[in-house]
Amino acid sequence: MEAAGSVPKALEPLAAANTCLQVGQNLCERYRDIRGLHKALGDLNIRMENVWIHIAYQLGRIQSSLEAAHDVLRDHITDLLNSLQLHLHTAWENLERLTDTKGRIKAIKFFLFLRGSLEKDVSVLEKWRDMFSRTSYMLSLPKNPTLDGALSMETKKGRPDDNVGTTAKVNRGVLADGPPKQPSPIWMDPVRMHLPSPIGYSGAQVIFDNATNRRYIIETITVDSCPGNCDQLGQDVEKLARVLRESNGVPGVLSCKGVVRKQRVNGTPEKFEFILEIPHGLGGTPDCLRSILHRSTQEPHPLEERFHLAKQIAKAVIFVHNLNFVHKKIRPEAILVFPNPGKILGIPFLIGFQMFRSADWVTYRAGDESWSENLYRHPNRQGSYPDIVYRMQHDIYSLGVVLLEIGMWTPFVGETGEPGLALSQIVPILQDSDQRKKATRVKKVLIAMAQNHLPPKVGTKYADIVVSCLSCLDRDSELVSGSEFLSGDGNPVGARHIQKVLNVLDEIEV
Repeated sequence: MEAAGSVPKALEPLAAANTCLQVGQNLCERYRDIRGLHKALGDLNIRMENVWIHIAYQLGRIQSSLEAAHDVLRDHITDLLNSLQLHLHTAWENLERLTDTKGRIKAIKFFLFLRGSLEKDVSVLEKWRDMFSRTSYMLSLPKNPTLDGALSMETKKGRPDDNVGTTAKVNRGVLADGPPKQPSPIWMDPVRMHLPSPIGYSGAQVIFDNATNRRYIIETITVDSCPGNCDQLGQDVEKLARVLRESNGVPGVLSCKGVVRKQRVNGTPEKFEFILEIPHGLGGTPDCLRSILHRSTQEPHPLEERFHLAKQIAKAVIFVHNLNFVHKKIRPEAILVFPNPGKILGIPFLIGFQMFRSADWVTYRAGDESWSENLYRHPNRQGSYPDIVYRMQHDIYSLGVVLLEIGMWTPFVGETGEPGLALSQIVPILQDSDQRKKATRVKKVLIAMAQNHLPPKVGTKYADIVVSCLSCLDRDSELVSGSEFLSGDGNPVGARHIQKVLNVLDEIEV
């Protein structure tokens, strides 16, 4: 029973959104009233107007989106809206201190004193806008006739530039059951590969296509001979390819030109070749993160570039999870880094979709005994026959190992496949014949590395988020409550986890 005067839990996000809309509108009006006081205040007013137009637009879509949202996602949105309320009230109080000052001269002097706080207030709101846009994308993906109608009306009316809304509308059509209304061909004839160039340890290649006079990245998904999974895999390949085709501008994701399907003699698929576009302006030859780690161990890249790398990778994982896919192979070999003019490290993109699947599709619990593959797998997903099916949290664990490697900036796997110097202490552990015991001990070593070695290298915030990723499936995890740990198949919880990871990474400043 709800306490008297309290808001029912299901309505908490709507109540919080309405409060934010009222406070935010009042804040904008107050900024407009005093914008002529000083040029810098006028500039702040423009930024405030811009950020609030986008936030108000996002909040206005919540009502039509929540009906299909999972409880975990609904709670996450409530937490985000509560933080927005706090940011808005802080901004309001700082502005009140200025507007309560008597006299123009005193007000100008007081503004110069408060300027740093006011600029920080607007910057915090801009960060919140960007952060919430990722969550609003998650809201847009469940089947929701009300939201479909709202998106159509907003497109006709013309709204603030909202790449999330536009992309969401396209991807909802792709991910919906049944054929799209205006299908465009995704399947391609075999591409004549000229001058194929392998990309480090990734398994992908750079190719040149004479027909288009362009270079592409080709990545191959080989199909095993297990009966019964071919139809589902074909459907997932098509859905993923169509969404990747519309992913221009999504951080860390390469757009897909199409897929070449090659069949066995009996007509079943043997492999799928994804033809991936090289982003405009990135004309250099990419390398995989594993190769870069081997090449630059003695001269680590600047911290800000490594943090940017970590954020881009996390954003790419969010995009994959928002599509209701799990990647299953997140590791340095699956991260391509393109040279970036003016930067040493470059721009990362996530590939390595050889093991991907829809998060709703229960797969065979197949694995292998490779120590270097198992290093990036959670203990309950190791060995030839893992204990449980794959969840989004398993991707988060893999991301945690990659973030640890980026923080340490040393390769965990040597050039000939042996453990790197940073992992010398796991060499005797790998001799253990008990797979579960061995995997658990390796996980403890990784967590200890994050706790003891990362803080002096990259700071405590980064170290804490790595530990959180590595312990995301533990019952006492900082990223999950007890009720969330027990909920469903874990995928909505996993989507919320990766949002929290990126939120913390966004807070890190050098």
